[in-house]
Amino acid sequence: MQKNFEKVAEVSYLAADNYERYRAIMNFFYKQHRQMNDLLYRKDILEYMHSLYAQNEYAEKELEQDLHALTSWGNIVPRQEMSEPKSIQEYKNKHFRYQITETSIALEEMMDKLENSSGKSRGSLDKNTFERLLNSLTLLQSENDSVKLLNTWDDVQTHFTNIKNNTSDYIGYLHSDQAEAVMQTEAFLVFKDKFIFYLRDFIVTMQNTADRIQKEITNVSEDRLETIFQLVVDKEKKIPSTALNGFDEKGLRIEFFGIWQSIRAWFISDDNKTSEYSSLIKQTTYAISKMTRMIQRFSDRRQQYQSRKKDYIKLAKWFYQCEELDEVHRLSAIMFGAAHTKHFYADPLETSNKHSDLWEVAPSHHQTEPRIRAYRTRTKAASFQRKSTAKRELLEGILEERAVLENQMKGLIQDQKIDLGIHQTVPIAIRKVFLRWLSLTYQQEKRAISTEFGFQVKTIIYPERRIKLESEDGILTMPHVVFEIQQ
Repeated sequence: MQKNFEKVAEVSYLAADNYERYRAIMNFFYKQHRQMNDLLYRKDILEYMHSLYAQNEYAEKELEQDLHALTSWGNIVPRQEMSEPKSIQEYKNKHFRYQITETSIALEEMMDKLENSSGKSRGSLDKNTFERLLNSLTLLQSENDSVKLLNTWDDVQTHFTNIKNNTSDYIGYLHSDQAEAVMQTEAFLVFKDKFIFYLRDFIVTMQNTADRIQKEITNVSEDRLETIFQLVVDKEKKIPSTALNGFDEKGLRIEFFGIWQSIRAWFISDDNKTSEYSSLIKQTTYAISKMTRMIQRFSDRRQQYQSRKKDYIKLAKWFYQCEELDEVHRLSAIMFGAAHTKHFYADPLETSNKHSDLWEVAPSHHQTEPRIRAYRTRTKAASFQRKSTAKRELLEGILEERAVLENQMKGLIQDQKIDLGIHQTVPIAIRKVFLRWLSLTYQQEKRAISTEFGFQVKTIIYPERRIKLESEDGILTMPHVVFEIQQ
């Protein structure tokens, strides 16, 4: 059902012809409201306006017109003084006190934030907020007291809002024109260490807590969320309200579960969207690399124009103070490196087996050619041999080895998983496959890859447990790893 949007008359004073006067009056009402003084006399308003305008520029007649306009738009509400009039003149000129409306308070709060921020909000990367959010999520699952559970839900929303807003503002500040301009100057070198340490410390803390936060979010069940929602509904129903439409439980449900879905999407990626947490890691890492590059350019620029005269004089004194030739040679080796070095070149490995070890590959023979312009490599016509038989035999050998490896792998699968804690003795080739799977899956966000055997595996690691994987060439001590088979 489409919602019917109505015209908001209360914002009219922001763009009316005499907006300066209207805004001055509403700002006075807002400041008095902040001081718990909601009902204002006309003379108090007039005195304030005279502090801004001269009396001949702003008379009581203009004030009456302005108050009438603001009243008609719904910005202020007149309250008549309940007092006995002492004359006919007092009866005609009824005494009113004026009060700012709730909508106008919200508008003035918005204008106050806009005027004070002026696009200069820098935010922050507070690592402690992640710890507080983690603690609140843990209590959200374990707390049984209704009042404490509601307070915990409020804490979760508060900490998440702080994380979302502060990190977004700070990343925006790092990419702003103001920050870019500062980073382009050499004055930034004074703050470089502080900036980089701040970002790296935040990344380390965030990575240490993010996995646990994701786990706690996943552990919160639908029943638990429904329990919290009912507590929120009961709390809202107890609040007296004059709303004509009654209590909107459906709208509150949409808002509640929408907040939880936002928290989940911020930390956990899905098939359609990458999480904001992953994006934040990339952006902070990029900010560090950008600062490092700028610092390197500044250093190179300063090094280019720096005189090395004093360095050379100091170095010459060191050599002059050497008493023996052998001592001079040692100092020269320390300062300039070895005078004569050997360079080794190796041709690419002549094997197509990616599981081969170095000592299993035949050594390569390399012929060094003269480094002169006149030298040309001699070419000699030779016949071409297809070697079809050798190729076929080689292919059959590779397929046979692969079939043996596949059969060994299938023999390790139990209940659609390979538990290295059970199969602690494996062939060397199988161990190499396991280590390669482990390396590849940790490069994926979902910890899952497609294997050469036609199925997918997902890696689950239990770092608190240690196992020993034994093969013919030795024993490998490693965390407990389980590969889940996913068709």
